[in-house]
Amino acid sequence: MIQLSYFEPETALWQHGDISLLPKQLPADARLWIDLNNATAEEQQVVLQRFGILATLTEDFSRERHPPKCEGQTDFTLLVLRGYADTDFSEYTASVQINLLYSKQVLISKLTSHNASLLEQFKPKIAQGISANIADWIKQIILITSSSYLEKLITFEDELSDLEDAMLQSGNDDLMALIMRYRSVLRKINRNLAYQKDIFSEVFDEQQNPLLRHFDATELRDFYEKFERSHSMTDMYYDQLSDLVDSYLSTTSHQINERMKVLTIVSTIFIPLTFIAGIYGMNFVNMPELAMTNGYFIVMAAMAVGGIFGLAWFKFRGWW
Repeated sequence: MIQLSYFEPETALWQHGDISLLPKQLPADARLWIDLNNATAEEQQVVLQRFGILATLTEDFSRERHPPKCEGQTDFTLLVLRGYADTDFSEYTASVQINLLYSKQVLISKLTSHNASLLEQFKPKIAQGISANIADWIKQIILITSSSYLEKLITFEDELSDLEDAMLQSGNDDLMALIMRYRSVLRKINRNLAYQKDIFSEVFDEQQNPLLRHFDATELRDFYEKFERSHSMTDMYYDQLSDLVDSYLSTTSHQINERMKVLTIVSTIFIPLTFIAGIYGMNFVNMPELAMTNGYFIVMAAMAVGGIFGLAWFKFRGWW
């Protein structure tokens, strides 16, 4: 169902209802917000056709999932954004998909998210008896979108510091699995932030950047800096997590090498002794040493001297 909020300039009041409130001709001072969150595909088409939205913009606006982008036509601007909806970076469920079509008088929105409380924040603030500036609504949505990333990234900095300490003191496979989950989430949101940063990265004339119809270059620069900061932080955190992975693998590899060195030393010493024991363990009838009265003690002494000599040699060479 379509939810519509209409500011009637003659009465200076907001009216809330369905599509029946939509006038055939909007007065110059009228303001209109059309919420298509719960509308059917047919209802969406009716509204978009009513305002003459181009087919390309209609297709992008109607998609449930679409990368962030900005595009314009004569009167309307399409702005697609993505906010972060999960409580932290241990998992990535889905983004807040924010599809907006707006002009100086009209805002058509379609927002989808599993986080109902965050979704409520994106809704325009309407004060009874007061008209609205559509650009202010859009600015509010952009700032909330950037904040949905930045607040969690700032909080994650302390968690990352604790994780570094834990890995240095007692790194294990469970911590490694947690790091890999964090890296996966950061990589995904990094793409969203890169798209959104690029939307505001360059300022051209109105025909190339429709955002200039509603915001000046200073405001666009402010939007860019907010997304660029979050994008830089995700890059930095991702690199730090990668360094932790590399450090853990290097430490593990070093520990394995130390164990292998001990096993190699033991094997090197005992292989000759095993060889001697193997020779005198053979069951040949004619073995002269078997008749020696002190043969056993001589062989044991030779094996002891060989073992001690091997240990001394490894120590002399600095191999243990």
